[in-house]
Amino acid sequence: MKQIIKRIMNNIITIDMPKGCRYMSDYANLLNGILPLDRKFILNKTVTGCGGTSLFLNSDFPVVVISPRLQVLKEKHRQYPDSFHFHVPLCNNRGQAIIQKMQDLDSYLNYHHGNTPFAPLSKPAKTLVTLDSSDKVLDVLKRNNMLDSCLFVVDEFQCLMGDATFKGSTDMNFLASLDNEVKRICYLSATPIPDIYLNYIPQFANIPYYKLEWDPDVIVEPTLKERQMKNGETAEKLCEELIQRYRRDGYFERKIVNGNIVYSREACIFLNEVKSIIRIIRQNSLKPDEVTILCSESQFSKLPKGFTIGGLDTDRNNPKNKPFTFCTKSSFEGVDFYSDNASTYIFINAGKEWQTLDIMLDIPQILGRQRLDTNPFRHDATIYYKTYPTTVTKAEFEQKQKMMEQNTYKILDTFNNAPEEAKTLLVQLYRDKALEKKFVDDYVDLIRKNGQTTIGYNHLVMAAMWNRWYQRSYYYDNSCQLLTSIQSAVGMWKKPDEVKQFEQWFYNAADKDRLAGYANFRNQYPQYDSLLLQNPFIDFRFHEWYGTLGYDALSSFGFREVDVEGAYNNLCAQAPIRDACRQEFVSGMLYSKQEVKAKLQKIYDNLGLSGKTAKATELAQYLSVRERQKLNDEGKRVFFIEILE
Repeated sequence: MKQIIKRIMNNIITIDMPKGCRYMSDYANLLNGILPLDRKFILNKTVTGCGGTSLFLNSDFPVVVISPRLQVLKEKHRQYPDSFHFHVPLCNNRGQAIIQKMQDLDSYLNYHHGNTPFAPLSKPAKTLVTLDSSDKVLDVLKRNNMLDSCLFVVDEFQCLMGDATFKGSTDMNFLASLDNEVKRICYLSATPIPDIYLNYIPQFANIPYYKLEWDPDVIVEPTLKERQMKNGETAEKLCEELIQRYRRDGYFERKIVNGNIVYSREACIFLNEVKSIIRIIRQNSLKPDEVTILCSESQFSKLPKGFTIGGLDTDRNNPKNKPFTFCTKSSFEGVDFYSDNASTYIFINAGKEWQTLDIMLDIPQILGRQRLDTNPFRHDATIYYKTYPTTVTKAEFEQKQKMMEQNTYKILDTFNNAPEEAKTLLVQLYRDKALEKKFVDDYVDLIRKNGQTTIGYNHLVMAAMWNRWYQRSYYYDNSCQLLTSIQSAVGMWKKPDEVKQFEQWFYNAADKDRLAGYANFRNQYPQYDSLLLQNPFIDFRFHEWYGTLGYDALSSFGFREVDVEGAYNNLCAQAPIRDACRQEFVSGMLYSKQEVKAKLQKIYDNLGLSGKTAKATELAQYLSVRERQKLNDEGKRVFFIEILE
């Protein structure tokens, strides 16, 4: 881990944006010497809405923008009508339609870069394409000898990891293919894949990482209203209240700006899945002229009659949107919302694990969707959240991941040493493998290599699994951690010097000193808690221990990790032990101390509390009990324990 931290820390190149600069296009030096446009690199914009994609689309060299979201490309094509949008809608003869689109791209490239009389007068080609169709564009560019002259901009590249667990090999194959065939790539995002995972994805491991630092005066920190969802509350019920309030009052929110009352009459609502949107529409009798829906095109057939996908107003000067815009997790990255009054509502209610919002990646993206400065509500958001208990412990998860990794290398080693006939058979077996059985016991997947289908390690899915478990267990278990994490993820302020000095010390400290240093710093500077919790290079256990046990308890153990971990595990087990005792011991019954001890020991063992020896007197910690004397079967008076109501 020390080597990974050093590599990442030393490999980040910070670019200080000029004072007062709000858009990347305002700083010409980015494309004139600062960014390494002749090679592969990661560009962390750090803020959304700063014109990153537009910077490249307005450049004087050929660019291919690759996005995981079709809606984004449709909007960009409307903004840049001279661009070529490589998109083939579903149709009867799709194969022929793809061939025709490739021929159209050929003509477009020839017009802009060919030997026609008009080529010198035209602007450099700008091509827009999704991940799924990028191989067709690569083929056309290769035929035109343009692979090396184009800069490939992979927009919102954090989606590669977010989508990996349900898109299978698509994203990994895209990443591997692009990396093998192309020399010049900019992986662009305002919320990149967390640094801690980059080293485990080969295509990202050794490329330079550029990060923009903006003038704090041009960054507005969002105003967030957090609301924990109560028992029985759902996103559908809360949206119903929102709709009823709008119908009653005629607005969603209001505030006073420069002495005037301003009203929000449009709402952008972010939900986990399309099913929720459909239920909200039906339960509230919403009409098509009231609703805009942003979701995957594959979900179109599920929508109620009369409803369509898309339809956002792209007029910056006089936007008119419908009152309700519903967005799913798979549709909002990179989409520009033009409204002069829209409010934002975000539902973080963990459902299917791959649909769960990623605090570090998704929340800042959502909060940056409103583009117009004329919208007084653009920096406001209401976040409804629900926490869930972890179903898999850290130890269980790590053991499972270790097993999957070992299985992966065993399979790949067997494959690489097998005769060609056996390799063909193994590839076929993995091609036929049911989707729900993939990535259960290993990370083996179908990978394209040198134009051939083989099997390989899907590193994107591995990183996504780790990130998903971390999000679910660390953030979604604890409302305080969840809220602190949201605040940290969207905050734009610069780190105080005390935090920078502590982090520098922490990275280089001896293992035996780190917990004491961490606890002492948080005790001395509690105002910086959120910054520490956001740091991926600090041992996750330290956050949990400090948050649960507190400084005094850690100090009483002399900050010895073994003792602290034991105390933490025992404390965390209190609730499960209590629940198990309620199941095991019947109210009103009398139990001998020997029976109590045996039952408690069984509970401890079942909960994995190795080394914890049960005592009959400990039952009073979990249930209301009292001791009573009673004659036993031998006629002797002995003490029994009675379970009270």
